[in-house]
Amino acid sequence: MFFAIQHRTTTHDTLRLVSAPHVVGDGASSRADSTPTHPRLPWVVVMAESTDEQADRQSVGAVTDDGQLVTSGAGDRDAGLPWTLLEKLWAVVLAAVLGFGAILLPGLFVLPLIVATTLLSIDLSLSPLAELAINFVFGQILAMGGITVLYLWATGKHRSYVRARKPTLGELLVILLAPFAVLFFIGGVNIVVTVLFDVEAASHSLLNFEGVEPTFYLLLIPFMILVVGPFEELLYRGVIQTRLTRSFSRPSAIVLASLIFVPIHLTAYSAGGANPMQVLAAFGALFAGSVIYGALYEWTENLTVVAMAHGLTNSIQLLVLYVIMTNEELQELANQATVLLGL
Repeated sequence: MFFAIQHRTTTHDTLRLVSAPHVVGDGASSRADSTPTHPRLPWVVVMAESTDEQADRQSVGAVTDDGQLVTSGAGDRDAGLPWTLLEKLWAVVLAAVLGFGAILLPGLFVLPLIVATTLLSIDLSLSPLAELAINFVFGQILAMGGITVLYLWATGKHRSYVRARKPTLGELLVILLAPFAVLFFIGGVNIVVTVLFDVEAASHSLLNFEGVEPTFYLLLIPFMILVVGPFEELLYRGVIQTRLTRSFSRPSAIVLASLIFVPIHLTAYSAGGANPMQVLAAFGALFAGSVIYGALYEWTENLTVVAMAHGLTNSIQLLVLYVIMTNEELQELANQATVLLGL
């Protein structure tokens, strides 16, 4: 509920909070209901206690419910540069733990299955599609989704913290155009790296599957739109980047979130035997795309836009790969296309 503020100069210097006028029924007159007075409250609009208000009641160095380090308090409005730097360091560490936890957590999920199949001598011969489906379930849904839910629960945040809503018509247009901007910058980074350093970016592990039909890549498109895009953006933009904006400027938060997002693709780009320079080149392209996603999130303040744009970007690349593999005249261009594959 929103409140209007009415200030009265009395001997007690009280602040009266009055409900904002609202209409009841058609043509009904507006009315305001008052709440009890609160002596010596600051001149603020009261909706819900923010982290800053929590910090006012806690000593410097304490940690608030949502994981922020208190650098100032009611009796000490400015604790100085060391505490401010420590708070920023704490924000980065917390963001890194959340982001890199999505790499380690799937291993904990799969480890019991590996142990059981080894002890029981069970041969699990899975198709490439089945392997990827398992990876999506454990890596994106359970790990990234689980970390997001755990963070919101532990900090007492509402799901609105991640700022997701139904896109407007204008945002739908952004969703359709954003993938081409991302692909343009990814391709540009790859070209610059190749020309300046004579290094070809590593290819994604999806290209390492042998004997798959071209339709295999079409079957991955629903996973990209419904799983990969939404769950990766949910954690790395919805939670991590949003948390970083509490301690840094938006541009800085976008860069830091991207630096955490890129390394989670290490196994995907190093699995094919690529050397470190090739992996770094691929990371440069991924970083460019991640920065665009982060900026898009801060601009629209709508996670749905970024999630759909991410999934659509991946899907376009898979579709291009399918077209190339099914067209003999385009086969010679396959190597150039795979350079742009930045899933």
